[in-house]
Amino acid sequence: MAVQTDTRSPANNVFANGQAQPSLQEISPPASADEFREAMSRIASSVSIVCTDGSHGMAGFTCSAVCAVTDEPPTIMVCINRKSAANAVIKGNGVLCVSSLGADQVALSQLFAGVGRVPMNERFTGSDWAVLATGSPYCKASRVALDCQVAAVREVGTHSVIFAEVISTAHASGDEPLIYHSRNYATVRHMA
Repeated sequence: MAVQTDTRSPANNVFANGQAQPSLQEISPPASADEFREAMSRIASSVSIVCTDGSHGMAGFTCSAVCAVTDEPPTIMVCINRKSAANAVIKGNGVLCVSSLGADQVALSQLFAGVGRVPMNERFTGSDWAVLATGSPYCKASRVALDCQVAAVREVGTHSVIFAEVISTAHASGDEPLIYHSRNYATVRHMA
């Protein structure tokens, strides 16, 4: 038996009561940047360091915009401001590694967020760094590392949305995750 797919636009969607819903253009203008940032601050996000290394140099930045896209092929999405110095370096190298931070790694998050204006190469000093398949640095003390090859990039507004295929992983600790919520660092507690 063939199934017909309804391909009407959202403007033509009809609910059970038979009333047509207005198109998105008829609803209202988009939220302001301030309104959007305030709303997003109320959504908890994990905190990661995203790093790269290769012919275009070494760079890293703190990121709370990392999420899974699909498991076949294993792909994540990372958002980075176009003004970030790491943006062009990641695109040029074509590789990156995400280190998901634990609750005790606030100082590392701050360092890669630019607090203290420590030069990029000095941020990677010490014995807490290693590499996986792509050669991108990851923090050995992080909760998990996702080593990736850039698969696609889409420019959206002020940011680049990077789709990256996961090549290898490392699991370093079972500590509580570092979370960013309501413009503050936090962690989670399990509910019974």
